[in-house]
Amino acid sequence: MSTIHFRIDEETKRLAMKTAERHKQSLTELMRQRAEELAAEERAYQNSTNDEWLEQQINQAFSRYDEGKGEFISNDEMTRQMDTLKALAAQGKL
Repeated sequence: MSTIHFRIDEETKRLAMKTAERHKQSLTELMRQRAEELAAEERAYQNSTNDEWLEQQINQAFSRYDEGKGEFISNDEMTRQMDTLKALAAQGKL
């Protein structure tokens, strides 16, 4: 675990501590909870961004197919190409 330090003015600290007391939690617990909420929000954002990218790639592939620009290869050929790429990656050449 790591520690987060930040500075706030005394009035903000006092009011935040009163709010924490009302919630029957420490200010540290509330701040940890908020940080976890922010992290969950960022995870969701990153996942949706990745989903959008993947959807764009799929749509582009279907567009190329619809335009007759698709190039198809056999499963055996694809396996050979992937094996070649894996070998190059293992050698650090990719």
